[in-house]
Amino acid sequence: MKKIYSMFLMILTAGILLSNGVFAYIDPSTGGVLINTIWPLIVALFAVIGAFIVKYFWNPIKKLFSNIFKKSS
Repeated sequence: MKKIYSMFLMILTAGILLSNGVFAYIDPSTGGVLINTIWPLIVALFAVIGAFIVKYFWNPIKKLFSNIFKKSS
């Protein structure tokens, strides 16, 4: 496994160091495409984090509110 990893790093380093410069045109709408691609990933990440927080803290929150409303009635 270590041999494969070192070979991969050697090929990657050679590819980066021996590559020529690339001249390409990036049109103005590329930024919008990147934002529209990254934005849902960020929203999904926050949704997953929120779901885990609710999952692990739902019972203490429910218990707290049930105690508050029992005392006031």
